[in-house]
Amino acid sequence: MFSLRFNAIMKIALSVLNIVIPIIVGPYIIRILNKESYDTFTKATVELQLFISLATLGVYTYGIRTISKIRREKDKIRTVYTELFLLGLIFNIFFLLLYLFYIRYINNHTGELIYLILMLQFIGSALNVEWLNEAMEDYRFIVIKSVIVKTLYVASIFNFVRSDNLIAYGLIVSVAYILENLLSFIYITKKNKITLRHLVLRKHLKPLLLIFLITNISLLYAQSDKMMLGLMISDHAVAVYTIPHYITTSVYNVVISIIVVSIARLCSLLNKDSDEEYLTLHNELVRSFYMVFIPILIFIFVGASDIIALYAAGKYNESIMPLKIFVWAVFFNSMVYIEREGVLYLFEKEKAIIICNLIGGLFNFGSNVVLYFLGLFNPTNAVISLGISFFMVAVIMRIYICKINKRIEIVTLRSAAYLLFSLPLFLLDYLIALFVSGPLLRLLLLGVLGVPLYILLLVVSKDKIFINNMKTSANKLKELKIKV
Repeated sequence: MFSLRFNAIMKIALSVLNIVIPIIVGPYIIRILNKESYDTFTKATVELQLFISLATLGVYTYGIRTISKIRREKDKIRTVYTELFLLGLIFNIFFLLLYLFYIRYINNHTGELIYLILMLQFIGSALNVEWLNEAMEDYRFIVIKSVIVKTLYVASIFNFVRSDNLIAYGLIVSVAYILENLLSFIYITKKNKITLRHLVLRKHLKPLLLIFLITNISLLYAQSDKMMLGLMISDHAVAVYTIPHYITTSVYNVVISIIVVSIARLCSLLNKDSDEEYLTLHNELVRSFYMVFIPILIFIFVGASDIIALYAAGKYNESIMPLKIFVWAVFFNSMVYIEREGVLYLFEKEKAIIICNLIGGLFNFGSNVVLYFLGLFNPTNAVISLGISFFMVAVIMRIYICKINKRIEIVTLRSAAYLLFSLPLFLLDYLIALFVSGPLLRLLLLGVLGVPLYILLLVVSKDKIFINNMKTSANKLKELKIKV
């Protein structure tokens, strides 16, 4: 098993790759496809993701948690792997049929070929067993595989999508998704052969149902916003909402890797009754996360206009304000994720999670309905409603966590210090704008000047998390030099 630091680096590398590729491909596709084609593709993808999210049944989260407890018992791993794979397969077939019904009788783009092409991704969803690699902390394979598949994906985009060819683009996206999951399925199945002996699928249904409720109540949030914008407003409104949502969540997915790779380790510590070790590791991880995440969010807020200008080629300037609001929404969402996955779920407080998520989700959904009847439902107001919902859930979850252990940290005064250290970005942006007109150069200068200034403030304030991480990294480099 690799160290937690190595796993974090691998997971961050994977997340960075997942950002860099869309940064390369996304603006290119927006420029190549006409506005109508891009709007149609965005709406079709949103609807497909809804059905695939339902089809996963929470197997991914449940699989990581279950395998983390039996990592040294190979026979049990084989059995659980087979059982969860078969359950995933059954539910993917079921929701595939529901998806066919939806595009035939409900969707307002009935008969469009792009929906059928994207439907191929159900094959990849059925083969998605990456949860076993994550539970076993085999991030090296995940990264290598992803680099290979995504390189082929980018090459295919630039070779075969050279005009407004929505079908070719949809086909490449679907094939890449299938290939990535197929390679993992082959790799994992070779190491943990599928067995048909002593299978008891029924025992997983109750915990999976709980996780299904936990994970799919979340569909009442951003996914609900996109669906409602598409059905009630227009395809274009979905794109205006989706672009800033994608930008902020992509960055979030990179930084949250600090927490994600540690879930299995935190679960293992609790399983060994190492409560103090769990508490120490959890609090250090949370502080490290916000030390990195908060300044990035402020950077996005300050540079929102330039980011949208670069990414969307001037076609979606309406996304600037939603992007600024998404900065705060995704911050509250990060609190919810840490409280849910890093604390409540590990302490088996699934009912509390369901209650919290349901309250926030129903508030978001209800707010959208009210806004629609008031004639105020649009991407910007949908994001505001989403942010308020996440904030409500974060506060309620914190109340539950205090009942478990008040020493478990989420947002502290130190987090406020990280916000304070990020505020000079506003002044830097103002000064840079006086002399530089190009959006790309403005963003680069903001980053080049902002990062060292932020680090300087961390050093001057003697931030323990930053200093400890620097010392650990320096020691690792010395060890590498000695080995060389």
